[in-house]
Amino acid sequence: MGRKLKPTYPRMLVELADTTLLPPRRGQVVMLAARGMSAKEIARDLGISPDTVSWHLDEAKGQFHASSRVDLISQGWMAGLFRARMLTWALMVFAMAPALRSRPSSISSTRPPVTASRIGRTQISSQFA
Repeated sequence: MGRKLKPTYPRMLVELADTTLLPPRRGQVVMLAARGMSAKEIARDLGISPDTVSWHLDEAKGQFHASSRVDLISQGWMAGLFRARMLTWALMVFAMAPALRSRPSSISSTRPPVTASRIGRTQISSQFA
């Protein structure tokens, strides 16, 4: 029996939208963590130790009141810390283009217009009696 390989997922290209919320090095570490890199990969990429990466992530967790790494990234997205690169947005737009073309337009609709009607207590009580 061979070892099972972990599934790999495409990494989103994320960059910092607001560089003033974190110190420069911590911002780099959190940005790379948001891209899905492990602590060892971040350490190798930045030329620091994995313990330093863990320290930066722990400090950022405390700053954003996050309980885990996933929570930190989620809190970062909600706080406006991250933004996706424009290439990602362009790919999303091109992926949605076929769906937008296949939607029916409101001009060619043959359904009658929706009208509002009031229902009084007598109509409702007769239905449930």
